[in-house]
Amino acid sequence: MSRSTQTSLRGLVRLRSLRERDSRLGLATALIEENAAAAQVRALEEQVSETPEVGVSDLVAFRARQHRLEALVLALSEARTAYASAHQLTLAARSRWIEDRSRLAAVESLIARRAAAVREERRRRENRELDAIGQDLWLRAQAAEHPDAV
Repeated sequence: MSRSTQTSLRGLVRLRSLRERDSRLGLATALIEENAAAAQVRALEEQVSETPEVGVSDLVAFRARQHRLEALVLALSEARTAYASAHQLTLAARSRWIEDRSRLAAVESLIARRAAAVREERRRRENRELDAIGQDLWLRAQAAEHPDAV
């Protein structure tokens, strides 16, 4: 493998690594936002469920309770919408991270296969050289044992 190819592949690995890291950080941020939205939904659901159902004899108190309950239900609806949006964002971020991770793995795998091929070629070349040396030594030994045969 030529030096320019190696350099290009190393540059591609750096690029893919940065993209994978960025998408992983984006996923982490999306998960934090989704968890915060889910916590907000849970808190509002608790507030709605804990609103007392006690009958109120005073009309002003009844209206205040109903107004508070309506405001909580509206806030809960908005929080659920925000959670749904955060969940969709998390799904998109996870998909992007998986895509970036697989692209990085593909490039790293290519580099590993090429390095293995280079090592195998080097091993074959060394074996050929050792065979040639062994052959020369054997021929010399044969020539030394049988000087009149040459």
